[in-house]
Amino acid sequence: MKVAMFLSSHNIGLSTLLTEQAIHFSKLHDLEFVFLTGENEQEKGLKKKLIDCHLAYTIINGLDYHQDFWKLVNKFWSFVATNQPDIVHVQTNWQLIISALVKLRSTKKFKIIYTIHGYRHNKKYISYIALLVIQFLLSIFADHVFAASTAVYKKFNFIQKKTSILPLGVDESFFSSDIQTCVASTPLTIIFPGQFRVGKNQHLIINAVSQYIAKTKDSTIQVYLPGEGPLKSSYQSLTSQLDLSSNIHFPGQMSRDEILSLYKKSNIAIIPSNSETFGHAIAEPFVLGLCVISRRTGIAEDIIIPSDNGFLFDSDQQIADILIELYKSQNTICQTGLNTFKTRDFLRWQNIANLYSETISKLYKENTL
Repeated sequence: MKVAMFLSSHNIGLSTLLTEQAIHFSKLHDLEFVFLTGENEQEKGLKKKLIDCHLAYTIINGLDYHQDFWKLVNKFWSFVATNQPDIVHVQTNWQLIISALVKLRSTKKFKIIYTIHGYRHNKKYISYIALLVIQFLLSIFADHVFAASTAVYKKFNFIQKKTSILPLGVDESFFSSDIQTCVASTPLTIIFPGQFRVGKNQHLIINAVSQYIAKTKDSTIQVYLPGEGPLKSSYQSLTSQLDLSSNIHFPGQMSRDEILSLYKKSNIAIIPSNSETFGHAIAEPFVLGLCVISRRTGIAEDIIIPSDNGFLFDSDQQIADILIELYKSQNTICQTGLNTFKTRDFLRWQNIANLYSETISKLYKENTL
């Protein structure tokens, strides 16, 4: 089967995540891939990465901007006429509608697969409307849908009959290191990389650390909150008000390699987001063997067994309570990390690729795709 897979996102172009996915999916023997992207790239060198891996791709100029719609339809129609795909795998609503119109026009009646990457889930009312709109579009135009976690699968309840769970993978560089938390459990060193915006909730970590220090008198605890965003200055002010400037650090925007280096200096990851579609901030420290403390969101409940290989929480008080317990029994930090190593291969891209292939083959055999 030939799969035409889009590798770009709105206003981004070729994305880092989809580049990694393409490289591993292209190694599948039973599927032939052809790739499409816009002219831009999320970070420099992604197109070169595809070329170095001998992956051909087609650039459709303007693909990642919501303009010149009919021109893009015609360009994609030409692509389909030339490549004759059996499946078109789209990543955005824009790509979905373009593909659906081309499917109606084309003599090649391909199937459409859609991956749910987001639904404005940190804004309550917009999220509710987005859920309804996206599910309506998918019920009409998509032949199958992939959700990155059980949490998302449950959210999209109207289309569950055509939806299956396919997690996203974690870059192989995160699997190349030994377990981090057993190197040193003292001091407690916490990390959460994320944008400073509504829904990410870095203030929960800040408040929890204040409560922790008040109860334990341990002033050696360190917290790193890399990232930028509109709420950063208010969280810096909160840090100063609570007299935590020597404990909580804001290193700014960091590259993937810099984040990996900072993970390796940490032994605990806390993820306070309201909601995640998948959550690399959950998955990445998990595969590194950090002690992961997360809200019940994204992939968290799929991979974390509370008090075995991590912890789940609902409030800043619960974060503080967990940190106090870890301070009292620091061997637990190491043990939770060791336990993640038993299941972390589940998040390797190659295993995700195999699951993708198995799912498509099964759907074709059942005539549901």
